[in-house]
Amino acid sequence: MAKLEQITETIAAGIRAGEHGGTGDRFLTVRQLAEQYGVSLATAQKAVTRLKELGLLTGDSTRTTRIGAAASFSKTVRPRGEARPRRLGLVVTDITNPFFGRICRDVQQAAGELGYQVLTASSESDFERERRVIEGFLEIGVEGLLICPGLDESCSALYRSLIDGGERLAFVSRRSEGVDADFVVVHNFVGGALAAGHFLSMGYDSFGYIGFGPRLKRDERLHGFRSALLEEGVELPRDRITGGDGRDIAHGYRAMEQLLKNKRPPRAVFAFNDLLAIGAMQYCREHAVSVPGEVAIAGFDNLPESRVTSPPLTTVAYPVQSIARLAVQSVVDQIEGAGDRPANRIFLEPHLIVRQSTDEKRGQEKGSGLICRNGPTNLRSVPGASRQEKGPGLICRNGPEGASRQEKGSGLICRNGPEGASHK
Repeated sequence: MAKLEQITETIAAGIRAGEHGGTGDRFLTVRQLAEQYGVSLATAQKAVTRLKELGLLTGDSTRTTRIGAAASFSKTVRPRGEARPRRLGLVVTDITNPFFGRICRDVQQAAGELGYQVLTASSESDFERERRVIEGFLEIGVEGLLICPGLDESCSALYRSLIDGGERLAFVSRRSEGVDADFVVVHNFVGGALAAGHFLSMGYDSFGYIGFGPRLKRDERLHGFRSALLEEGVELPRDRITGGDGRDIAHGYRAMEQLLKNKRPPRAVFAFNDLLAIGAMQYCREHAVSVPGEVAIAGFDNLPESRVTSPPLTTVAYPVQSIARLAVQSVVDQIEGAGDRPANRIFLEPHLIVRQSTDEKRGQEKGSGLICRNGPTNLRSVPGASRQEKGPGLICRNGPEGASRQEKGSGLICRNGPEGASHK
């Protein structure tokens, strides 16, 4: 018992001295504590229990142990004038993708304005790498996580366990299915419907889609595109939907080759993102296929590159900076004591920027393209396009009304929508 008391006093002194961080920071696990102080797991567990009774630690068997409010440690343990850094961890799937490069920049800026540093890592869409990155972030004491989750089925279980353990996190641009967590995403279903509505308004009568294979079954951009076409009595045949294992220019190039070699090649093609669309345009240019004379092409994301393609690319745009800022604010609210609350589900309204890749006459107008916020005429009857959630915040009824309004600032915020309308 004397050894237990000695160990407990030693750890308590270290907590009060700030050796383990400040109030709310993640504390050592029982196993780590036992290894660090050379005691048994049973002794380490008893010490943790006593420290919780003293208010120096908080947490229970289902939540991560953290430094408690009673830890009034000395400020002199750090050099004069040096504040304890507050850190967030950001995980994206592919940091080389221009979209995620912009997300990283905007998250850094938003977090910096709130006094937080951001550590960034790329999972490369590899689950084990994603898990190791997150564990590493938590070990060095990040206070919250911003995650663009991977596509592996194990991801949902990982994030449920983190939330059950008391970790503060929000999903950015894509959410993990079946996880009750904050997320900020674009309304992909509406974006797909906007592209279909534009194609139909231009008089195109056959269509193709370039997607990302692992997501085709849950691809809300495809679902919105296909549903809007069906509302006008137009089908999207399975043989005009391509889905490789990548989302970059090279994959778009190969997908367009496959579509145009079809016995019934499409007259207009919608791509999951701008990089795939740019690859499709590259194939057309190299094989003397006129865009939009022989095939019209539209993308999604409004990357800077979409403005300088030849011809300029029609694309679905949305407020990326708002995604970053709202996600950062969501995590900071959790860290700084917003208390128990339902998961904050935020969908941002997309809009279509029409350029010459779908409308040859667009180049005769001033500006970079026409901004369209109206989807197909009958979008109201598209399944999943009119749901709303009660509660505070702006409400988006995602039919024609939701697709034609714009709030001041950077986009309409909606707090519900189709269940899968969340991936990037």
